[in-house]
Amino acid sequence: MKLTALLLALPVLGLAECAHAQPAAGYEVAGQINGLPDGTHIYLINGSQRQRIDSARVQHGQFVLHGELAEPVHAYLYAGRGRGSSKLADILLDNRRVQARGSQPTYDSVVVSGSDIDRQWKEWFREDTQLAEQRAGAGKRYLARLAQPDTTGAGLLKQQVTLLQQARISLLKGYVRRYHDTAAGAALPTMCTLGTSLTAADYREMYASLAPRWQQSAFGREILTQAGKRAGR
Repeated sequence: MKLTALLLALPVLGLAECAHAQPAAGYEVAGQINGLPDGTHIYLINGSQRQRIDSARVQHGQFVLHGELAEPVHAYLYAGRGRGSSKLADILLDNRRVQARGSQPTYDSVVVSGSDIDRQWKEWFREDTQLAEQRAGAGKRYLARLAQPDTTGAGLLKQQVTLLQQARISLLKGYVRRYHDTAAGAALPTMCTLGTSLTAADYREMYASLAPRWQQSAFGREILTQAGKRAGR
């Protein structure tokens, strides 16, 4: 009798353990940033809509934001309100737990970890920044040669500037293809700083490379919106 009761209880126990192991639904941003006074308001802002998603107060240098998102968003993490507010981090946020840790409450000191999609877009950002800095340097040298004047040297540098911008566009498209089935791939075309260098055809190409579910997301719809704007110029 005791053995039978134990065997009947095992599936129930197993289900209870599985349920306990499941992560809670929704997102959680757990922060530990040195230098934030107790009572400081922390805000999570939807970057595209400029609307507040969530808020919390710092206690003993720590804070926790939690809720649920219908789909991933590019979010800003801010400390304080009004003119005294400061941006702490950019987060490509979905329904998972991430950590924001920093040695001081400044943008360059805060590191966000725990999210694959956040890591993916920041991986692209580092590579793109390197190319953008090379392009800016070539642009300065181009202007200097032009002022001498050294038209031959200026011409070569102008070509280099153009090639570096094309390399940034190719890098962006490569990352969108690589992460075509993630929020990072869908978000990159509208988070980049390439501006008017992207054509309507570029946007449509990146949209076409996305998985169907991301084409239908807010990120995907924004890509089509940008393509429409470029086509109308």
